[in-house]
Amino acid sequence: MITVNNINDKGDKIRFVCISDTHGKINFEIPDGDVLIHAGDISRKNTLIEYEETFCWLSTLPHTLKIITGGNHDHFLDPQFPFDRQRAKLLEMMQQYGLVYLQHEYYQLPEELGSFTLFVSPYAPVHLGGAFMLADMSSIWDAIPPVDILVTHTPPFGMNDKIVRGRHVGCKFLKEKIDSVVKPRVSICGHIHEAQGYTFDQNQVLYINACLSDHRYRAVNKPITFDL
Repeated sequence: MITVNNINDKGDKIRFVCISDTHGKINFEIPDGDVLIHAGDISRKNTLIEYEETFCWLSTLPHTLKIITGGNHDHFLDPQFPFDRQRAKLLEMMQQYGLVYLQHEYYQLPEELGSFTLFVSPYAPVHLGGAFMLADMSSIWDAIPPVDILVTHTPPFGMNDKIVRGRHVGCKFLKEKIDSVVKPRVSICGHIHEAQGYTFDQNQVLYINACLSDHRYRAVNKPITFDL
């Protein structure tokens, strides 16, 4: 487990546990907390068994609330692809397992979990291809209002988004939106396995890349937690 120093100056704290890019694996040690956030890439090969095993595993974890979104490997969840029957089955399955699936939408936590506001989205710029990938990202983030916590599968450009070859592959439009409008306290992503970790920018926004798989899809990375 990687724990970020407490970023809440109040006495009462809500612990958030961040994971991403589990890719069908369920052999991770997940620390306790109040809210679990999965920032996408539930599957690796987009098979129903990967999804079901992951949903079942997540349902056994002790967190009060579990929020999940899709990623570029999760074709069954992307309405751009002709998988309506599979998508309906997965949405029903997540509901049965007590998971809150969010797809490019705003969400507010209940009062007992701090009433924090979130926006959660699976979209990413085209990088190696896949689901929820758009050639033009210039307007997709227009829907994001100011929130406390932003969850996107893609990293914002320059923030935990460097691939092995040294190039930044995050979304420039997202970073501009964060700086000008959203101004979250925390921005959580996944997608770029080799950039897992966290950093603060000059405005003290906490950026977390929560990938649990490394760039060779080995299940070796640790969840990242923070308190608000």
